[in-house]
Amino acid sequence: MRVTVIGCGDAFGSGGRFNTASLVEIEDPQEGRTVCLLDCGATTMTALSAMGIDPDQIDLIMLTHLHGDHFGGIPFLLLDAQWVRKRTRSLRIIGPPGTIERLSTTIEALFAGATMETPWSFAWSVEEMAPGTQRDAQGFTIRTVEVVHPCGAPATAIRLEGGGKVFVHSGDTEWTEVLPEIADGADLLFLECFAIEETPPHLDYNRLLSRRGDFNAKRVVLTHMGPTMLAYRDKVDRSLFDLAEDGMVIEV
Repeated sequence: MRVTVIGCGDAFGSGGRFNTASLVEIEDPQEGRTVCLLDCGATTMTALSAMGIDPDQIDLIMLTHLHGDHFGGIPFLLLDAQWVRKRTRSLRIIGPPGTIERLSTTIEALFAGATMETPWSFAWSVEEMAPGTQRDAQGFTIRTVEVVHPCGAPATAIRLEGGGKVFVHSGDTEWTEVLPEIADGADLLFLECFAIEETPPHLDYNRLLSRRGDFNAKRVVLTHMGPTMLAYRDKVDRSLFDLAEDGMVIEV
């Protein structure tokens, strides 16, 4: 499994960072090479272009929740696939309950008539996955749990298993006891860490530092850092946490 950080910033681009998106690549005996984009924030197409990454390779998009810095890039990705890249391969999108309506409304708001009038050159589908459930998709086994982050629909943490490895992303959330459970045994764990001190509805460094021993994960990376955390980077205990950077590539 290879994880490329396409964007690790907060909703506001603090520090010049792109919105949340992670490219997860695996080799599956049945499916072959499969590429999942975990979250697709509003700046994702710009980030992919800046990194020279072809979005046409993406087989699956998984969404943790329905805030614009986590799903707002999908309309741009779809229309780029249609009009620029002339995509023909199918694309599967899976998100929490509410994704179908929210995405349809967002596409219509940004590009009126696009979904109804576009003669799509490729098949794309949107599925909803209830928190607390599991399914297989494109060589991945996916499990989600509901976390605490109001967004008009359930917010989730996601566990992706594939290629014999496990990657877990907290999504955006304040502290909840489900986090250590879904992260149990993970090879790689991304935890959002917006601030130093408690700042609902987000995780904070002080809480994560005090609860680090609860996470049975081989490598823990802090992401989605806001201004106070970015200013605090040099004081983070690097024996316990790594820090995400746009463009970082992690071989799991």
